Amino acid sequence: MVNVSEALSLLLVGVFWGCTNPFMRKGFIETKSTKQQQQGQDDGLKSFILNKVVLLVNMKVWLPYLLNQCGSLLYYKTLASSNLTLSVPICNALSLAFSCITSALLGERMNQPRRAVFGVILVLLGVGVCMYSSEIDELARDHLLPDADINLQEQKINEYSQHFEEGEVIGEMRVDSVEDVELEL
Repeated sequence: MVNVSEALSLLLVGVFWGCTNPFMRKGFIETKSTKQQQQGQDDGLKSFILNKVVLLVNMKVWLPYLLNQCGSLLYYKTLASSNLTLSVPICNALSLAFSCITSALLGERMNQPRRAVFGVILVLLGVGVCMYSSEIDELARDHLLPDADINLQEQKINEYSQHFEEGEVIGEMRVDSVEDVELEL
């Protein structure tokens, strides 16, 4: 189950990743148009270095990139304490949703906006199904599996005890008593 701090962290990761992508794209496009204007002036190594310096100096490129990397750091921090099967799809789906929203707010042209909105809805529904499935699995594990685990352990202990001879090697484990079998399970 995802707690409130994990949920907020995953939401922030989606916001950082999704909202910065359109800004980075816009900054790179502006930098590219500046490069094309300067391209006729000089060629070779000097031009290559100048292009990289222009890219690094352009705040419209590195500021969104820096925020995006902050989202990545938060993502890795959140992965350490959360369920991977939920965290990864949630972050990616939220990133897609926020990227589409930010692109629309920036006035970027979409070829087929209805399809984009429909795609975002389908992705978010898919993540909802993953979350629901995870909750069902967790509830089943909490209520059904403890008894099943105990029964399975008892079956293994009985199976090993029936074939037990003192000093017998079972697999890679040397068994000296039935208690050893219980501890290993």
